[in-house]
Amino acid sequence: MNQDYSWRSYKEWIPPAWEGKSQTCQNWLETRKAEVKEENLWRIHDSLYDFSDFIKIHPGGSYWLEITKGTDITEAFESHHINVGPRNILSKYFIKAASTKRNAPFTFKEDGFYMTLRRRVSEKLKSQSIKPGPSRKSKMLIDSLCIITFLFAITAAKTQSYLLGVVAGLPLCLMVIAAHNFFHLRDNWRMYLFNLSFLTVRDWRISHAMSHHLYPNSLHDLEISMFEPWFQYLPRSDKPFTARFLSLLYFPIAYALIFYAEAFSRLLLYPDGLRELIPLAIPASMLLSGVPVLHALIWWSIIILSASFIFGFIGLNAAHHHPNIHHDGDEPREDRDWGLYQLDTVKDRVEIKGSFFLVLVLFGDHTLHHLFPTIDHAYLDDLYPELERTYKDFGIQHNMTTISDLIIGQFKQLARITRNKRSKG
Repeated sequence: MNQDYSWRSYKEWIPPAWEGKSQTCQNWLETRKAEVKEENLWRIHDSLYDFSDFIKIHPGGSYWLEITKGTDITEAFESHHINVGPRNILSKYFIKAASTKRNAPFTFKEDGFYMTLRRRVSEKLKSQSIKPGPSRKSKMLIDSLCIITFLFAITAAKTQSYLLGVVAGLPLCLMVIAAHNFFHLRDNWRMYLFNLSFLTVRDWRISHAMSHHLYPNSLHDLEISMFEPWFQYLPRSDKPFTARFLSLLYFPIAYALIFYAEAFSRLLLYPDGLRELIPLAIPASMLLSGVPVLHALIWWSIIILSASFIFGFIGLNAAHHHPNIHHDGDEPREDRDWGLYQLDTVKDRVEIKGSFFLVLVLFGDHTLHHLFPTIDHAYLDDLYPELERTYKDFGIQHNMTTISDLIIGQFKQLARITRNKRSKG
């Protein structure tokens, strides 16, 4: 059945073909493959490449190339590779020119905003001898949060304290958010701390890193579509009253069930093998501390509910949803530079800027993180001079606001049904 997408920002940008499919990470990849129609090749800009022989030696890990085979990886390639090295070897794997136009509307012109900023960032990283991979500061912080999570969980179960059980959800949530920094990087064991929440690195590298990061606030963003019908962020005139206003009543329940809902749907449709056992480390630690099985299960459930609520509250109010932030349906910029699109879909919080701890555990420095997702959060603050210089050169102001404004703005965005005439930025 053909749907009317005339309300969208880029009307020629064909949305995922979900008809008859559940909106899962795996099915999102299938819709991406339908765009390219070359099952065994990877598309970058207007060229097709065969990276089959490169998968095993890909510095970031084989997973990224395995899941994107047969898709257009232009945005991922450009934003994940900051220096010129990967571009220099592309010719080795070139097969042929693409015969169709790219579906995504974004550009990467050498004199455009993003490419200009990326060159400056690359030079800055080189001058400071910053190498790819996690920083020592990030590793120390997430390791500390991991220890605190297990100590609180065991103490809550042994004392049978509901209050401690709820409080124990906080370090678990903060550790999960910090682990998000690690799954954007080359493969490492700390990224699997993310799985302690019932979420999985496998799926979030698709739904978050490949979908949300590359196409935020659009119909190609799984973090938009997967929350529907409960949270409908796009400004559509046919948005129902319940979605616009009743979320104020049910959001606490929805937030608390995010972890359980994702685990249930994944186990039902696409289980993640032995990695599904990782969350059991928390109740196992309780059992090893002498906690009875029933008590361990009860307090584990309480901790997961608490962590899920906090995660939802932080994540959905972190950067993207506000009436003055671009959403699919708003009038876009004439300049289709991918970096400018990222700027229009993000607001940073003034209270978090400059604090490494808050940046790592509250999705901070979000603009820079979206522009350069494979740079460890510990180094993002050092890149502000390059960002501000490029803003000045292109006549742009940094999109900053307060935590409270984003929280209130998120509910205003849920209620919004009118099209913004021009993106803020």
